[in-house]
Amino acid sequence: MDSPRPLRYAIVLWWVVALVLAWQTASMWFGRAELAGRMIERRQATPADAVERTQQLLVTNTGIAAALVAAYLVLGALLFKRRPWARVVLSVFALLHLVMLLGTGAVFSVNVVLLILGAIAAVLMWRRSSTDWLTGEHD
Repeated sequence: MDSPRPLRYAIVLWWVVALVLAWQTASMWFGRAELAGRMIERRQATPADAVERTQQLLVTNTGIAAALVAAYLVLGALLFKRRPWARVVLSVFALLHLVMLLGTGAVFSVNVVLLILGAIAAVLMWRRSSTDWLTGEHD
């Protein structure tokens, strides 16, 4: 029996969230000089410390983003293999991601897109047809 369409759409949306997050992280690295300049402008760092603080911020953000990207990709694939626990773990990662986005006040257009895609994916992933397929008898 094939997976239901809403679950397939949810998985694809989680993978899109992972790719957008990876793209967003890579673009932060390409714009690190601008980020250091903004830290100096906002008096969050002195010119001597701006490069080092930017580097620390980018490394931390990259580590978190890498964990989220891996979670979205791997757990999405596990849903295709009818692992119902993967849906719960994926939901926990998505909630943590949501809390981090809202907690940092980072409401950029890319983050809004991530929030919308994640919300749609979560709804589709928890629909009755998805639940029945994930928790039903396996072949």
